[in-house]
Amino acid sequence: MPPYVEDTGEVNWLVGDAMCMEVPIPVISQAVMQLFSSRDDRKNWARAIAMMRHGFGGHAYGADAATRQERREGRVGDIYRGDK
Repeated sequence: MPPYVEDTGEVNWLVGDAMCMEVPIPVISQAVMQLFSSRDDRKNWARAIAMMRHGFGGHAYGADAATRQERREGRVGDIYRGDK
């Protein structure tokens, strides 16, 4: 099982809007940063997070094409600017 924690990117617009409105959301912002850092395949803790996200939320293990497409096309706002 890969340690990669997949996400739809929904929280990125929240963080972006909070920054524009100068509203502090440190816990949510740090959670997003931890999610990104979990994608380093040498971190065993990320496997545990992936297992919990899969078990409780049905999130895909590893990179998932359908979720990646949702991240690109279902986004509210302009945070996503890549083709990952």
